[in-house]
Amino acid sequence: MHDLRLAIPVGVAWAVLAAASADASWLPGAATAAAPVAVALLLVAARASERAASVLRLAAVGVGLAGVLLVGASAAAGAALDGCDSLTLVLLGEAPPVEVLVVDCDGAGPMQPAMLLRAPDEVDGAPLAIGATAVGRCDAWLDGARWLLACGALEVGEPAAWAAWASPLRDGLLAASATLPGGGGELLPGLSIGDTRRLSAPLEAAMLETGLSHLTAVSGANCIIVVGAAFQGAAALGAPRWARVAAAGGALAGFTLLVTPEPSVVRAGTMAAIGLLGIATGRRTGAVALLALAVLVVLATQPHLATSPGFALSALATCGLVVHAPPIARALGRWLPMPLAALIAVPTAAQLWCLPVLVVLDAQVSLVAVLANLLAGPAAPVATIAGLVVCLSAPLAPGVAAALAWVAWLPSAWIAGVAEVASGLPAAQAPWPGAPWGAVAASAMLAAIVLGHARGRLVRGAAIAAVVGVVASGTAAWPALRLGALADWRIAQCDVGQGSATLVREAGAVVLVDVGPEAAPLERCLRTLGVDRVDLLVLTHFDRDHVGGIDAVVGRVGTVVHGPLDDRAEPVVEALAGGGATAAEAGRGDAWTLGTIRVEALWPTGRDAPGNDASVAVAVDVPGDGLELVVLGDLGAEAQARLLRAGVPRASVVVAAHHGSADQLPALYGQIGASVALIGVGPNDYGHPTDDALRILRDAGAVSLRTDERGTVALEMGSEGVRAWSEREPSGDVGGPP
Repeated sequence: MHDLRLAIPVGVAWAVLAAASADASWLPGAATAAAPVAVALLLVAARASERAASVLRLAAVGVGLAGVLLVGASAAAGAALDGCDSLTLVLLGEAPPVEVLVVDCDGAGPMQPAMLLRAPDEVDGAPLAIGATAVGRCDAWLDGARWLLACGALEVGEPAAWAAWASPLRDGLLAASATLPGGGGELLPGLSIGDTRRLSAPLEAAMLETGLSHLTAVSGANCIIVVGAAFQGAAALGAPRWARVAAAGGALAGFTLLVTPEPSVVRAGTMAAIGLLGIATGRRTGAVALLALAVLVVLATQPHLATSPGFALSALATCGLVVHAPPIARALGRWLPMPLAALIAVPTAAQLWCLPVLVVLDAQVSLVAVLANLLAGPAAPVATIAGLVVCLSAPLAPGVAAALAWVAWLPSAWIAGVAEVASGLPAAQAPWPGAPWGAVAASAMLAAIVLGHARGRLVRGAAIAAVVGVVASGTAAWPALRLGALADWRIAQCDVGQGSATLVREAGAVVLVDVGPEAAPLERCLRTLGVDRVDLLVLTHFDRDHVGGIDAVVGRVGTVVHGPLDDRAEPVVEALAGGGATAAEAGRGDAWTLGTIRVEALWPTGRDAPGNDASVAVAVDVPGDGLELVVLGDLGAEAQARLLRAGVPRASVVVAAHHGSADQLPALYGQIGASVALIGVGPNDYGHPTDDALRILRDAGAVSLRTDERGTVALEMGSEGVRAWSEREPSGDVGGPP
């Protein structure tokens, strides 16, 4: 049995911190209340039975730990970064959004992590680099316990010595793999160092759908490979224990800087560092206790990670491997050879423990994930090690690195092929209820397995979990059936995660504005709403969260209109044109008529550089019914002000700009006068939709319908007002007459 004396209190502390982090104003009160609650639990434990007392004491310790974490989170959130005239940041990534470390505010602390959402891509022609110090004026606001920054002009210095060496290594791996063909070349940098810049949208979607996306997210497995190689290498040279630990620690620190400190890397690196400390001191501890201690250290230093999906997935997957991979392997070993049983047990255990978080991020379950991981798993370490060798050799011997890249390409191409084939299998994805009931069902499945294992009845627990899974998956089909209550829907906002996809349908004609970040969610939405072909596709701009799902509609589009072209636009437009679509650039005043639908471009003016503020904004009108819809793309407040001066019509429905960011102009929404605001949004680190945006919409008289809360939303327009249907809420009236 595993020692849970530390794991349970840390789990309690994590849960309390995550709950309190939903609103920064809750943190001081929660921190103050923690101590008396812990004392109360101890007093109750003193009079309880032995078993209950043990549980209560562990809970009390957890609440006490939560109090300590809450004090730190409260102090971080209380730092008035929004009042700084000048911030000094240390960049921990190369392109926003990235983690940064705030080291100075108007000449004084505090030092704390934050998320940089917006900054110039280049300064004096040079890209931002990890380790560089940036100074400038930034807008700052809180998202729970985390500070978010949007910076304009920055004065950026050279990277510090501790980070300057990493960029040539990363760039060298990209250059060495640039000539490699197909998915293997795209995937290799991601498998080696988590660099997914070359990963195409179709392959990224295939990796996600088949449960293989964790291979491109640097985690504990990568850290173990690096630390183990350094430790054993030092041992082979006859180094004493302290020197082996030092070599392994240096390799771990260098690897963390090389791949950038993402949440999974922070957790895995901390766990490895604690393990190395145990080796150095001669004290070993259980894997579960080690994981719990790593989680506690990370949350103490970076409390905002309490609500990070990436951090949660990393910790849960590790816990699954430690707790359930061995017993699942033993159970399968009764019928299968043990090596094969172990290969199946590893992805099964990780997938099971991650399921409650995965279904919140995407309401579906991969039925091919275990098979795909079984086939791809053995190739992953080979690709990782070979890719790291290429990375390290590229600056010194580019020719040698290019040759070695072909060796690394073989396992990488195999993994890419597995993802592409598995994602195309029939019924690769099963529907799953949305939050919160989908998460409850997944948690019940995990609880059945855990309790079954604890009582020596793992197979019985698995059977109960399977029944819960079948029932949950079956109930997910109900939304499509319920749509019959709103068969005459006219406007719909698809649930595509953190992205946007808006549909308008009238008299057989269909208009689609943007396609979201991935193909699979859009395909599911189109299937639910019964849409086979798109007459007019509007691509507001070429950020991935608006065009990444383009494969879902290639070959199904008549005309595509778009804003100013940039480097990302060519493959998207070419793919649509190859599928038979006619393409044209849109500007203010352009209009298109499809049956009874008239679509008019309100923006851009033709003088705007590609980007958010050159988004194509459109008004959709059905003659006889009046104007129905205005879609604003990702226009910021400055561009919204110019649009307001140029003129914007009134409408019944508005799609809020930039997923409900804080960069909004209240007067624009007041002029539009919509009774319903649609917000395409999913789990994100940007704070979307912000409280400010929701207040602006509310003050303008609009009811906000968010896809992260409601799933896909469909609207019916009638003389009595706007009637809404959504996946997670009953149908009902939401607005006055259009």
